Amino acid sequence: MRSYKRLSRSERYYIYIWYYEQKISLRQIALRLHRTPKTIYDEVHYNRRRTDVSLDRIPYDPEYADWLAAQNRINRNYGKLHTSRGTLKRIQKAVEEKHWTIPMIAHRVKNAPSAATLYRYLKLGVPALLNYQKHKYHMRPVSMREIMRSHRESDFMQTHSIEQRPSIINERRNFGHWEMDCIDSSKGVKASLLVFYERKSRYVEIMKLASKQVSAMHDAIEQFLKRHPNQVQSITTDRGHEFTNFDVMMLLDRWQVAVYFTHAYSPAEKGGIERINRDIRHFFPKGQSFTKITLVALRAVQDIINHYPKAVLGWKTPQVCYNQFLQSQKFRQKKAHRLNNSQLA
Repeated sequence: MRSYKRLSRSERYYIYIWYYEQKISLRQIALRLHRTPKTIYDEVHYNRRRTDVSLDRIPYDPEYADWLAAQNRINRNYGKLHTSRGTLKRIQKAVEEKHWTIPMIAHRVKNAPSAATLYRYLKLGVPALLNYQKHKYHMRPVSMREIMRSHRESDFMQTHSIEQRPSIINERRNFGHWEMDCIDSSKGVKASLLVFYERKSRYVEIMKLASKQVSAMHDAIEQFLKRHPNQVQSITTDRGHEFTNFDVMMLLDRWQVAVYFTHAYSPAEKGGIERINRDIRHFFPKGQSFTKITLVALRAVQDIINHYPKAVLGWKTPQVCYNQFLQSQKFRQKKAHRLNNSQLA
């Protein structure tokens, strides 16, 4: 079977000159160009600005016809795009400015296509998704809990083990139960990031540490507790030396915050914050020093992550969920205050 060859720009100009200036019929033009009559007929009648208007009112334009043919080829490579230009602009803004993932875009961007369609657009190279960066999702690591069972644990660790954590915390029923972890700089750099993660709302707070020394860790945790009074009931963390020292434990005890430690080599037991750490690493890759990172840049990253719509929250953002909790807490406090005043009166 003979392969089809597209009409060139010069052929389109010949069609225009012969048809409009020399008044040659479309069949004769097809014979001159060694094309079928249907090819020339379709080119003149359908490859133009308004196919619903006669050729006398809006004549065939070879420049526009050549551009339109190129656009149609692009669209055929993508598949038929049912997404409007305005929606594609909103998708591009969500990718480049908000750093949203494709499921977030599919559920929160107005008139956005499904996630499957967006993944197809990404594979085909649609311009709106050219700057999309795939998020890395690692396989769940194999737990070494069985390996570490033979190691003796102190009485304090056994008392505050994650096994002692109440089911109400495990099932994320109430607000105020947090996870805590550190993200280290490149090897040899003392600066690190202290991350807090609220388990129910998935709200995140990031703080910069000059080092992981006891005094710096103590001051950072105390600053966090002062910033969130009556909003921290428990903290779950790992067994790093920066969290298990006496000063930090006394600080949490003074603030009446329960602390629970995961088993050694079991990061999945605080999987929420481990997942958030990967999001943070998206902005601060491994090997980067946190020394020169400003608080403004850190706050910007925190705001971006807290405004990610999440499926587990019904595609609400952690910021919205946490603000709702704060409002309900203030309402309960005002109600309790009024009841106390009425009883005293």
